[in-house]
Amino acid sequence: MLSHRWEGEEPRLDDIQGKSVYELNSVGNVRKLQRFCETARDAGYHWAWSDTCCINKNDTVELPESITSMFRWYQHSSLTIVYLYDISPSSGSGALSSVALTIMTIWNGRGWTFQEFIAPKVIIFCQNDWSLYLTIALPTIKHQHQS
Repeated sequence: MLSHRWEGEEPRLDDIQGKSVYELNSVGNVRKLQRFCETARDAGYHWAWSDTCCINKNDTVELPESITSMFRWYQHSSLTIVYLYDISPSSGSGALSSVALTIMTIWNGRGWTFQEFIAPKVIIFCQNDWSLYLTIALPTIKHQHQS
């Protein structure tokens, strides 16, 4: 699953439905979606999920159901990829002591950040060039009481 801050026009469901993400014109945030899919693929996954294009925001039934299900979806995801577009490679590698820098990014200013941080089992943070910044494998104890 992708955790990111929306930037301008993001690809929507109707932009990608029935198409290969890699065949889309690689401009703007389509490129972000493509890089997310590449990162997930390189991590060994065949499927990737991004809220911008996997939820039909025009469907008045699907949208509220999706919003109320987000925590559970992140909780059951195998991997969450956080895209930190405001962290450049010159920021240095993501040593555990630099978690504070990660938390201070614009990503943390979003309303959904908390659930996207505490729900997943494994989170990787990527810098704005999609290079690895930090990986966090959270203890499984918080996941033992799933319903």
